[in-house]
Amino acid sequence: MRFVAVVLITACVGLSCAGQMKASRPAQSGAAAPTKAVPNGVWGGEHIRMEVNDSGADIEFDCARGSISQRLELDDKGRFKVQGIYIAETPAPAAVDGGLTASGVKATYTGTLSGSSLRLEVFIEGQDMPRTFDLVQGDQGHLAKCA
Repeated sequence: MRFVAVVLITACVGLSCAGQMKASRPAQSGAAAPTKAVPNGVWGGEHIRMEVNDSGADIEFDCARGSISQRLELDDKGRFKVQGIYIAETPAPAAVDGGLTASGVKATYTGTLSGSSLRLEVFIEGQDMPRTFDLVQGDQGHLAKCA
């Protein structure tokens, strides 16, 4: 009888301790949450088309193009701010460089993602006001190329 009592007490104490140990253990985290970024693919709107990939984005405007050479990572409010290049196109006949200016200027691209919509602001070096675009994921864009 004494043996049974000792076994029961030991079992109860063991279970109680195990429960306390389990409760006091920090929660194990699974794999690290992936960094949120603007989803890859085509984004378009009036006067703009943007192709996003893991390493940045290529942007086509009516009379210009741009490029971003880093992932469009989002903060906890769905925003990003990255540096890139903006290259104005000329309506001149195609030349060796395809009618593009020889080099671009620095540009800052800021964006806010909300579902499948993206508001993009382009701050072009040397210009006072940013250009603002509203893009939709999967939209091919509506461009009026320079003629």
